[in-house]
Amino acid sequence: MRGTHIRHRRGLVTALIAALLVTGVTVVTVGALRLAGDDEPAAPAAVLDGGRRPWQVTLEVAASSGYVVTAGVTDGARQTLTVQNLGLGGGPDGVYGGEVTAFPPGTLDETQFRTGEDIRDFSYLTTFTFVGHSAGETKPWRGPAVGRRDPSGTWIVVYTDTERADGAISRSDLLRLAAAVTLGPPRDLRLPVHFGPGLPADLRLAYVRWPDHRVDRRPAELGFSTTAREPSGAAVYAGLPPGLDVAVLAGARDAAWAKTRLTLTGPTKVAGLPAWYSPGARLTVEAERCVITVESARPRAELDTLIENLTIGDCADPESWIPPLS
Repeated sequence: MRGTHIRHRRGLVTALIAALLVTGVTVVTVGALRLAGDDEPAAPAAVLDGGRRPWQVTLEVAASSGYVVTAGVTDGARQTLTVQNLGLGGGPDGVYGGEVTAFPPGTLDETQFRTGEDIRDFSYLTTFTFVGHSAGETKPWRGPAVGRRDPSGTWIVVYTDTERADGAISRSDLLRLAAAVTLGPPRDLRLPVHFGPGLPADLRLAYVRWPDHRVDRRPAELGFSTTAREPSGAAVYAGLPPGLDVAVLAGARDAAWAKTRLTLTGPTKVAGLPAWYSPGARLTVEAERCVITVESARPRAELDTLIENLTIGDCADPESWIPPLS
């Protein structure tokens, strides 16, 4: 194991990462457990719809619209953004503004929108149905939604987490958000971890969740699958989606972690770092500026190897984050 402990101002870190990415050099951030590039290059990641990689999105929300993205998700062929409405709430972060999901051709039952109210290029439904509200639930989710079929054949659906919105988001709000959404070139969801060539060959990146820590304090999340899996049918990603063989969560060492740490059992060491292991369920590792949790039923030795080959950055400094794969 080789490590590095570099301390830069945030602006310098961002500039360094940008320069290295342009030249194709692997970036090693604070607390790296292994310098990626010590072994043969990893196999290239799959290319999904629109030429995007599994950690990339093509959904865009116009900067001039008054909305800002606070979380981005890729789940196989599906992509979802959570947005904040900066024009309401009276604070600099505004209030919750809704959800935007892109369904590539053939992945959405379009028949629901055939009965909707036609408004310009959009179809408004008072009751749109997802198969589940969150991972693991079987009760259908129902609520108002605006849908639009992009010329590419992708359906863009705008709706709300009804629990968060609590009835405060109107029909006109959904239409305004829908009008601000387009599809653009692929862009990265950047995270505080990077997987090098030590990633098991049978694992494929199937799920990524990027949080904007100014508003969304959940950990960054990644999920891997050994076989092809269908994207989650959930309306809202309130937790990890089903069908993942390995899930990796990266969170900051904050006050919440200090309390959680006291409750963990099975103390151990991984790559010289404090760790806690629950057999067949979870490995938690405390790095210098991140807490890494691996949820998987795989053998302990495989989880140790995954951590030993993982580059870990600063979970509290999103400006330093980089793509999770090359």
